[in-house]
Amino acid sequence: MPVPPAGATQTANHIDAVEDTPLLHDSRDPAETDTDRMVQPPNPSAVEVIAGNSFTGPTGWAAQVGLVVATVVLWRVLWVHPAGLFTYHPALQSLAALGFLEGILLLQPQPASAQRKRKGLQIHQVFQYASLVAIVGGAAVIIYNKAIHGAKHFTSWHAISGLITLGLIFTQIIFGAVIVYTPLQTTFFKSETAAKQLWKYHRMSGYLTLTFLTLTPLLALASDWVRNNSTAVERGLIGGGLGVAAVAAFARVQTSKLGFKRR
Repeated sequence: MPVPPAGATQTANHIDAVEDTPLLHDSRDPAETDTDRMVQPPNPSAVEVIAGNSFTGPTGWAAQVGLVVATVVLWRVLWVHPAGLFTYHPALQSLAALGFLEGILLLQPQPASAQRKRKGLQIHQVFQYASLVAIVGGAAVIIYNKAIHGAKHFTSWHAISGLITLGLIFTQIIFGAVIVYTPLQTTFFKSETAAKQLWKYHRMSGYLTLTFLTLTPLLALASDWVRNNSTAVERGLIGGGLGVAAVAAFARVQTSKLGFKRR
């Protein structure tokens, strides 16, 4: 039987240990030796983590291209056909969708080292909280705009889907915060370990949220305002870009992180 090269077994074991380390791992890499810890490289920058994870592989680039195309075309429509206060609704919602998707792409697949995982989680939180502000702002704009014009609320599938999306986002962010922040961990789950065991459910609900984040703007493409102020090509580019980005994001899902172990 051939003997593996020196160090090959140790490298394989290190990769397996890093892969099995939870995203919320906040201590030292379990696969590191004392020597490794003495010669650790500096912490990666945000740019390094984003470039090294969000843009990796065909799915990473496909998602980025889809997001850029959908956002640019939509903003061109809004620029050419301004609609007063209403304009801020699709503008803010598009920024929110962009930010939420970037936050998901950043951690799918999971960064390869403990240091990159920690940095990735920090950037993920920035994306998610900033996007939360944008999507709440966009929702507030359309609610106020309808109120001042005496229009009824939640009369379309787009509006209903948007309401569901908001509910999922708030649930997702609250659940994530409870799992991540130590004071909340001990209050709700009594221990950090118990909280971390629920992380896979945060991922699962995140993919459900992603589904509605994609579905809601697709439904908006059938609204009267969009159809009256855009061409079929523009609507096709917006819908196609969003669809490509969502499919690419789902293609990066690691089923092992959802509790489905590889055989």
